[in-house]
Amino acid sequence: MKLRITLCALLAATPAYAQSPQTLTIEQAVAIALEQQPTLRQARAQVEAARGRADAVKTGLRPQLSVSAGADVSGGQGSDVRNLGYGLSLGASANWKITDFGQTRAQLRAAELGVDAAQAGTLINVLDVRTDVEITYLEAVARARLVAVAETTVKSEETHLDQAKRFVAAQAKDPIEVVQAQARAANAKAALAQAQSSAAIALANLRSAIGWVDPRQTLAVGQSWPAAVADAAPPALVALVDTARSKRPELVQLDKQVAAADANIDVARMSKRPVLSASARTTWSPGGSYAESPTSGAFVSDWDASHPSWSVGLTLSWLLYDGGRQAADVRVARANRESALAQRDALLLSLTSQLDASRAQIEANRASITASTEAVQAANAQLKLAEARYAQGLGSQIELADAQTAVTTAEGNLIQAEWQLASAWASLRRAVGTP
Repeated sequence: MKLRITLCALLAATPAYAQSPQTLTIEQAVAIALEQQPTLRQARAQVEAARGRADAVKTGLRPQLSVSAGADVSGGQGSDVRNLGYGLSLGASANWKITDFGQTRAQLRAAELGVDAAQAGTLINVLDVRTDVEITYLEAVARARLVAVAETTVKSEETHLDQAKRFVAAQAKDPIEVVQAQARAANAKAALAQAQSSAAIALANLRSAIGWVDPRQTLAVGQSWPAAVADAAPPALVALVDTARSKRPELVQLDKQVAAADANIDVARMSKRPVLSASARTTWSPGGSYAESPTSGAFVSDWDASHPSWSVGLTLSWLLYDGGRQAADVRVARANRESALAQRDALLLSLTSQLDASRAQIEANRASITASTEAVQAANAQLKLAEARYAQGLGSQIELADAQTAVTTAEGNLIQAEWQLASAWASLRRAVGTP
């Protein structure tokens, strides 16, 4: 309910939402996805269906009551009279399976474990959707930051082109420097167009991850990272593995599936147990007729309000031979149990390597951010020196171009490292099984 209110408040607070882009935080993007992502709606529907199957099994433990009613009319022509008959029938019956010696209880246990497994499957989908939105959102932020870098490069190259034109006009530089500056400015604009295209694609992917289908609803992201994690070291591998083994919903789901398979084995083994049931029924069939009087020709009524009849009984049924159906059902249930166990063991085997790889990626990206930050500082200092030398007529366009390229490359590498670090943290949270 709180999530639905948050989503409605977000949309109500933006009356021009369909006309202008709505800048979303990563928390808002995740909240909207958890509310309307089709995969989550489908998972919730599967849980509801599993609950319905469990409720259907419960009906076998309760008495069943039915009623019936009918009416009939008949007529005939005798040798000397005509007659018209009519009748009513009212009935009620009740049936109750007193005991089937554990069969229904075992079926109910298997169905309830199926509900638990479906609920764990919903948690898996929630984690997948959350991680997908987070990683897609981070890419959109990275693309927006790269657009800002490309825009800064374009402005810088245009400034360099203007300087080159003024030097050539003053006959202080060779005219080839104007052509070189024009080529670099054109390349910078092409790089900006490519960066803008990549940013638009990232927003389209974010729309899909969130689950928005209305084309009138547009979105945007800011250029700041959602969380500062550059200085945070990942937990130790042993602690991560312990947490993952207790938190991963996949393991919970597979444990429930194994338990449900055990219950289905019990169900199959009990299928030939006897069933004791009770039944009761009552009927009331009043009726009558109209017969023509031979003397007066009038119809005379004859009504018979008979007393109701009833019966009560017990029935014990026992399937002695089912043609091998029980053995086949046990075989299927055992195979399902073995499959679930194998999947669980495979996940446990891959869990440590997944967590270790995520930790290694985080550590590598932390080091990359440190190095990239130093590279950005050095490249900016180099560019300032190159611009100062060129403004004094001492430098060349080649020196200036190299310095500008170094700045653009270093800033792009820093953004890539920050993007990969934030994505690695999202992947680690998914591998552990915690949001």
